[in-house]
Amino acid sequence: MQGMLAWGYVAVTLGYLAAAGWYAWTLAGMGREPAAQWLARATWAVHTALLGGHVAAGRVPFLTAHESVFFLSWAWVFNGLVLEALLPLRHLGAFMLPPVVALLVLVAAATGAAAGHGVGAAAGAAAVGGAGTDGLAGTWPGGVPGSLPQPAGAVAAGALFPDNPWVWLHAVIALLSYCAFGLASAVAAMYLLQEHQLRSKIFSRLYRHLPALEDVDRACWWLVGTGFALLTLALASGGLPAGQLWGSQWVRDGKVIASLGVWAFYAVLLTLRALAGWRGRRLAYLSLVGFAVILFNYLVVGPHWSARHVF
Repeated sequence: MQGMLAWGYVAVTLGYLAAAGWYAWTLAGMGREPAAQWLARATWAVHTALLGGHVAAGRVPFLTAHESVFFLSWAWVFNGLVLEALLPLRHLGAFMLPPVVALLVLVAAATGAAAGHGVGAAAGAAAVGGAGTDGLAGTWPGGVPGSLPQPAGAVAAGALFPDNPWVWLHAVIALLSYCAFGLASAVAAMYLLQEHQLRSKIFSRLYRHLPALEDVDRACWWLVGTGFALLTLALASGGLPAGQLWGSQWVRDGKVIASLGVWAFYAVLLTLRALAGWRGRRLAYLSLVGFAVILFNYLVVGPHWSARHVF
């Protein structure tokens, strides 16, 4: 079972990589976009089946770094495909899929290396499949195989996600907020590329394939606002049970402090948009900067400087 999930992880990563390449091929005017879209949808269907089997087996889809990224990338691609179908955002896949592939490869490499140093290659393979929460947490040295190194005093997986609906809700909403901000950064990259061609008066095939700047700017604004609302809900839903579960220590958690900083950054960004009229290129650059901070918070602060977060 674990071997099948490991190969499924690899297949999903390669499928999204192929779809991203096909999207780029169509942007250059060498292919047809529907073929790229169907490849992305087919890969997402396989992704859904793997994630569904994981959940049906009674496993939480974000207890380890691998599982967290696997769930995040699933939600990321799903929302991107919906946006591409409903809004005039042609070729969005060429911008949203490369970060997904990069995340999947980066976390696979990092967790595989961590497992290799601790328990050998077999643990790394099990980690890709999502092994190690219930009975395995006490079996493997250092806890759950495949998880990134945790700081001193880190709590076990069962304590991290106790039988409390607010904690589960907090985790899901937090990952969905990352998804919204990630898509906003993809749309921002699309905006900057199109805007650069307009300023340079370069009207190539790429220019003709990209959507209008106004549509892209509006989509970026909407995604940033959605991500900010979800992040606000995530912070609120996390704060409600944290005091009962961990006392006053949760306030000093590295991920909590960093997340409050991210929230303040986006609050300022939205205020500048609403009151100072910042839009277009400024909004796009700030969206990219904000998502870079989120990735640092997600991939570095959470695993290394937080005792209670792998998401």
